[in-house]
Amino acid sequence: MKQDSIIASREQQFGEVIDIILLHQARASRTVNEELLLTAWHVGGYVSSKLKSEEWGSKVVTQLSEYIRSQRPDIKGFGRSSIYNMVMFYDEYSSERFSATVKKYLNSEFVQPIIGQTN
Repeated sequence: MKQDSIIASREQQFGEVIDIILLHQARASRTVNEELLLTAWHVGGYVSSKLKSEEWGSKVVTQLSEYIRSQRPDIKGFGRSSIYNMVMFYDEYSSERFSATVKKYLNSEFVQPIIGQTN
């Protein structure tokens, strides 16, 4: 009987260790995902501003993609179409229309003003 309770206690403790591992793995994944979104946001914003100011054209975006690939082949996910997806992501979610929709449906404590935008 005592042996059974020791085994049950040990299994509970081992289960707690698994819970700790899973908690921190989930936090790590969430942090990585947040950073990937921020990377897409900032790259999209940078390229978007260059395109809108007509400082860059579509050829330059292709050149940027090729430059990243040649200089840093370890950096993946920055092909021409991916960069344009980042621009669309930035443009859509930084638009006045999107901001107005969010403000309409969410409490103001959840809505952060976009840098450079006034309420």
